[in-house]
Amino acid sequence: MSIAEPICGPLVGSKVIDCPLTNRVLLLGNDDRVLLAVARGLGRKGIEVHVAWCDPSSNALKSKYIFRFHVIPSFSMESDDWLKALNRLVRAERFDLVMPCNDFAVIPLQNHRDRLADETRWYLINEEAFRIAFDKAETSGLANSLEIKTPREYAINDVQIRQLAQQTEVAAIEGQRLHFPIYVKPRSSITQHDVKNKRSAQRIDTPAELAETFRKDCPADGLLIQESFAGVGVGVEVLACKGKILMQLQHRRLRETIDGGSTYRETIAEIPELSDATLKLVKRLNYTGVAMFEYRYCPDTRDWVFLEINARFWGSLPLAIASGANFPYALYEMLVLHRSEFDSSYVVGRRCRNLIKDLRAFRMQRHTKLYLWDLLLAKDHFDFMAKDDWRPQLAELGDIAKAMFAKIFWRQKN
Repeated sequence: MSIAEPICGPLVGSKVIDCPLTNRVLLLGNDDRVLLAVARGLGRKGIEVHVAWCDPSSNALKSKYIFRFHVIPSFSMESDDWLKALNRLVRAERFDLVMPCNDFAVIPLQNHRDRLADETRWYLINEEAFRIAFDKAETSGLANSLEIKTPREYAINDVQIRQLAQQTEVAAIEGQRLHFPIYVKPRSSITQHDVKNKRSAQRIDTPAELAETFRKDCPADGLLIQESFAGVGVGVEVLACKGKILMQLQHRRLRETIDGGSTYRETIAEIPELSDATLKLVKRLNYTGVAMFEYRYCPDTRDWVFLEINARFWGSLPLAIASGANFPYALYEMLVLHRSEFDSSYVVGRRCRNLIKDLRAFRMQRHTKLYLWDLLLAKDHFDFMAKDDWRPQLAELGDIAKAMFAKIFWRQKN
C-alpha cells in the first residue's frame, strides 16, 4: 500500500508509487454535500472523478463533474469482499489518488491501511492523528496539554452512565455542579463497528432531561459532558504538510442546528488567536492533509474555546469552494504533484447555505418574508447549486416538491 506522504520544504520526493499520471481520482463516501464539493473542486481543474461507496440514487451523482460511479460492497466487519473489490478497482483504473470524503470511508481505510493495494496513492492521515482526532476525549486532552482553552468537560464510562441513569435528576458530575445548557457528545461520531450510523451531539437543558438521556443511551465507549460557551461557531479550515499549514480559511456559523451542526455560514477575516491555536495542534500532530478545527468565539470579549477536529473534508466545504479556496484540488496537487506553496487568499463575507436543512431550521424563526426575499435575489451560494453544474440542485428541488405533494396528499387523505 502506498500512502502519499509529501516532504515539506521543497517537495523533493514522497513515498508514492512510480507510475505515469492519469488525472483520475476515486472519491469514497456517502455525504452528498461533501462528495459534490470535492468532485466540483477536482473536476473544474480537469481531473476525471470516479465515485464509489455512495447511494446510487444520490443527487450528487448527477453532477457533470462525476465521470463514473462504481458499485462495490460496503465495508463490513464480517467480510473482506469490500476490500477485495476496492483493490481490484484501483488496480484496474490506475487512479492517481483515492480520497475518502467522510467518516464512513475514512475509518475503514485507516483501520485497514496495511491491506490496501500498492498500485495507487491513498489519502490517509498518520496513525496518531487518526487516534486523537477521532476521539473527542483524546482531542480535548491534547488541547489541554498544549494550554489551548477548552470548555469544562467530563468523560464518563458506561458504568457511570448506568449509575447516573438511576437518578431522577443529574445536576452534577464527579462532584462538580453542571451549568446548563450542556451538550452530551459521543466520543466518536462513527465507529468501525457501525460506520453507517452517525452519532450526534445532544443539547440538554435540565438535570431531569440529562438523567432521561442516560437512561436511553449508554454506549460502551462512554460519553462526554461538555458545558456550553457563549459565542458563535468558528471553523478554521486548513491544508497542512508535516505540521506546517499551507492553506487556511476561517468561517463563522450564521445559523446552527440543535445537534451542533450548521445550515448557513460566512467566510470571515482571520482571527489570529484561533490561527495560533490551530497551528499548535497541527504541529503537535505532525499533520498532513485537510482538516477543520472547530471553536466557539465571543466577538465582544474576544474570548474563545477549542471544541474538536474534523480530520477529513468538512460539511461546510461548499463555502470554501465558493470563496476561492479549492482545498480538494490543493490536496491533489500536494500529494500527487508535490506542490508546497499555495495561495491562501479567499473572498471574505461570502455566504453559503444548505437549502433544505436551512429551511427546516428557519421554520422556527420569524422574518420569513425577508428570508424568501434573500432566496429570490440569490444573494447567497448554496451547497448544491452551481451555475456550471445545475443538475444536482434541480434534482434536490424535485425531491422537495415530491415531499411537499406527498405531505399535502397525506393530509387530505387523513
